[in-house]
Amino acid sequence: MGEVLLTMGGEPEKKGPEAPQAGVPEEAPRHAEAADPGAELAALREKAAKADEYLDLAKRAKADFINYQDRVRRERQEWRRQAVEDFLRDLLPALDGFALAKTGDPAILEALRLIERELLRVLAKNGVTPIETAGKMFDPLYHEAVMLEETAERPEGSIIEEVRRGWMMDGRVIRAASVRVAKAPQPPQVSAGPQPQA
Repeated sequence: MGEVLLTMGGEPEKKGPEAPQAGVPEEAPRHAEAADPGAELAALREKAAKADEYLDLAKRAKADFINYQDRVRRERQEWRRQAVEDFLRDLLPALDGFALAKTGDPAILEALRLIERELLRVLAKNGVTPIETAGKMFDPLYHEAVMLEETAERPEGSIIEEVRRGWMMDGRVIRAASVRVAKAPQPPQVSAGPQPQA
């Protein structure tokens, strides 16, 4: 049996399994909570599917954002490279002037050579290098033939002389080198003499 307690008003109050406590709602039987486990399982599966859908959307949004960042980074690099190439195309004719400079004063000539070396150093530091032509064979990817010269002294297709220096930036041709290229001499043609007229 339950225990009897007196309340402040002096009335007996039962405590225990027979009587509910005052102010506390009566608990539902435990078997009622698990009345429909199939419905609870279905609800949990639906929530899990919804959570998976949101997770998939979040992953896609993250991947799209990463792709966007990569594309913007590549575009910026391309814009920078293009701006530098445009600048170099404007600067290179002035640099060519150093090679053409001829003066009788050795001090001025030496000063020009020092300036040219410093410019070449700065260009090389930034990935801009001259295209090599000395002792090379003609390559249309790097060279522009401005003259073909018949000679037996050099192999056909070899570069005889650089007319204008070519430049590359980070492995890409900015301006092809203008060169004179060796061509094999034509054998003399032997004439058969005058042809008899019929």
